[in-house]
Amino acid sequence: MKIKKILSKEWDDLVKTLGVDLEASSREYGAQERVRGIKTASGLLRMIMIYAILQSLLSTAIWCIGLGICQISRQALDKRIVGSTKWLRYLLSESLKQFETPFGEAPALGIRRWVLRDASVISRPGSAGTEWRIHLSWQPFRQQPAELTVSDSHTGEGLEDASLQANDLVIADRAYGIWKTVKVALDACAFFIFRLTWSNLPLNTPDGKPFDPLAWLETWGKEQLTHEIEVCLCDDPLQRRFRFLAARLPEEKAKEAQDKVRKKAKAEKREVNPKTLFAATFCLLLTNLPLLLWPTALVLAAYRIRWQIEWTFRRWKDLCLLDHLPAFPSALAEPVLLAKLILILILQRQVALLPWSDWLASDDSPPPLSPIVKAIFDHLLEVIRPTHLILQFLDDPSPFLKLLRSSKRRRPLQLVPAFQAFLCRPS
Repeated sequence: MKIKKILSKEWDDLVKTLGVDLEASSREYGAQERVRGIKTASGLLRMIMIYAILQSLLSTAIWCIGLGICQISRQALDKRIVGSTKWLRYLLSESLKQFETPFGEAPALGIRRWVLRDASVISRPGSAGTEWRIHLSWQPFRQQPAELTVSDSHTGEGLEDASLQANDLVIADRAYGIWKTVKVALDACAFFIFRLTWSNLPLNTPDGKPFDPLAWLETWGKEQLTHEIEVCLCDDPLQRRFRFLAARLPEEKAKEAQDKVRKKAKAEKREVNPKTLFAATFCLLLTNLPLLLWPTALVLAAYRIRWQIEWTFRRWKDLCLLDHLPAFPSALAEPVLLAKLILILILQRQVALLPWSDWLASDDSPPPLSPIVKAIFDHLLEVIRPTHLILQFLDDPSPFLKLLRSSKRRRPLQLVPAFQAFLCRPS
């Protein structure tokens, strides 16, 4: 009993970090319309988290018995988890509010907040295509999200829900290098660095003539590595001036980029476009950062930081198993995805509390993130479904037997007739 109280306290402390009234919100979003054996919203959330980790209805029901949450059948468990989807979406949005914002800080180089923007695709095993897209705005020097939303496959990458503010610097890849995205950043009075393809964003010179990026690149000498020029966007009614920067990729990287172009063309059963092949050897960027504070080399260095958001998604998938979803029943996949994201935000809140500013400013290299994330994630799993309860089962399995026996086996257990025939015979 003492151990149970300790384990409950750890869970209660974890839930407090959400900063949400679970009871009121669970009723408001229909997760706890009727109690039905699960007396608290905290218990319901823990049950959902356990299923998100184990992805077995039977194992989750067994753990609920051991933790004293409830005694529930697998069928009822399925319905309760699916019925909590709207509530989990609310909890996810509220969890973001627990992260620190940089108000009151002195801006560096005119930038209030650095925001890396990208999206990642999530699907169930065996799915025919994209089912969900996670849109993330990431603050690299704080190791915390600025915004996170989940959409269906019909919502493409963009900045409409990125919550950009004046003097933010948003950095994003080619998918964001279109006028629609640029306009969102301009309307928010934000700075941006977007990578471009050679054809997706029509450009002209400040005097109104069409600008051909490839023709401009062909004028470069072989020894020229970087250059920039002022351009306007054809779709911009105000014809504001922006900086168009290009950097020649190292020979090895250029070859890798061209190989990707050839591979994609082969997969799509079409001829390789020579223009695309040539453009692949350069990094093309568009920015509105002031030249006085941000010379070409500094803009290029800033864009390289964009890879941090790629590694963030990779850690979430490889270490936190974000993309491990149940294939069946299919309705359970979305609440599992939301529960995992809530757990990841709890994790990132703890990571963000570490002294990153001091570590990054030090002459010594900062500690690698992956082992930190893995250690915290493993600790959170232990708090949610403490493995110590296995000892309770080994000590007294009787409370769990009814649930374990409730499944009708198609193939009878061969040990039973053998035991009864050979060992229970009267002497």
